[in-house]
Amino acid sequence: MTKSIFKCIECSKYTLNTEKCPSCGGQVVSPRPAKFSIEKEEKYSSYRRQLLKNNLKTS
Repeated sequence: MTKSIFKCIECSKYTLNTEKCPSCGGQVVSPRPAKFSIEKEEKYSSYRRQLLKNNLKTS
């Protein structure tokens, strides 16, 4: 069994608790970025292209 580390959105502290932050009770999320692969279509590629397109329009 492996444990993952999580980061609190509110106080930015790291914890192993998956439910909520033990310090402030805030929501915790995984601090790891989504997987990236140039060679194949992955589940977040459409979001990345949309973000890039929106950023180019505002520049």
